[in-house]
Amino acid sequence: MRKLGSASSLVKLAFSGLLLCALSGISHAQGYPDKPIKIVMPWSDGFPANSTRLYTNRLAERYKQPIVVEVRAGAGGEVAGRQVVNAPKDGYTLLATGSSITIRGVVDSKNVDPDKELQPIAQLVTTPYVIVAKAGKYGNFKTFLANAQAAQGKINFASAGVGTGMHFLGELINNSAKIKMVHIPYASGARQLQAVIAGDVEVAIISLVTAWPQIKAGVLEALVVSSTNRSKTLPNVPSLVESGLKDIPAMGAWIALFGPKNLDPAVVKSLSEQIRAIGNDPAVIETAHSWGAEIPDTRLSYLEEVISTEKKSWARLVEQNNLSTGK
Repeated sequence: MRKLGSASSLVKLAFSGLLLCALSGISHAQGYPDKPIKIVMPWSDGFPANSTRLYTNRLAERYKQPIVVEVRAGAGGEVAGRQVVNAPKDGYTLLATGSSITIRGVVDSKNVDPDKELQPIAQLVTTPYVIVAKAGKYGNFKTFLANAQAAQGKINFASAGVGTGMHFLGELINNSAKIKMVHIPYASGARQLQAVIAGDVEVAIISLVTAWPQIKAGVLEALVVSSTNRSKTLPNVPSLVESGLKDIPAMGAWIALFGPKNLDPAVVKSLSEQIRAIGNDPAVIETAHSWGAEIPDTRLSYLEEVISTEKKSWARLVEQNNLSTGK
């Protein structure tokens, strides 16, 4: 009987130990964060950096902890992404990165894969791509398509670089509309716009945020937007779906927050709730609209769906057109 009693005591002690560990974990999650959070991003300025700080400043206020933003530029965002992949899974090192991350993992398996190596948390801001031409050149997207179909291989489109979402969207439009626009990559959005205005290219595929000042000034005309629905900034401009290209999924430039894979679910939940609350703030919504951007659905499930959809689209496109980021 003594031996049985001893064994029973050991079982009770073991159970108590497991319970204490579980409670300790819960307590730790409930106490998050109890020190500064670092958010790594690949940009130092512009719309992506401003979008990130739109949230980080408010997140610091809500958590009552400093949010340190660390810029790690290089390799199209891979330097920042790899730093977070290898970070501790405690929620104190996070990544703010852009939509190009769904392309990079598809074209090169060595690049960071957003759903295999990272924990998606929430989209922060999104802006559609827009096809722009010099004001008065086409008037609408239907006329542009008719011109492109009549002049196969003679109409150029500018993007902000080979292997970008803008480049790949142009190739999707080629496939869907059965046209042959020629891709001309530029080093930046500003150079894209200069090329259109100067007549060096017929159109540019560019983020609405970048093109909005020139559209608003009447220098450029917006022909179509890449979102499923019309943009609130350009309510009179049709979407690709409205224009008959229904096999192209909604896409655009977006900024999202990630953590390392296997991040504590309680931390993911906490961050997701805070981001959702910030995204519902009328001041945040108004600021995004003033840029030509919008606050998207900030639920975790939405970001996961976007990543899955875009990766499938890019993989299919890369296979069909033999594309890469180095081509």
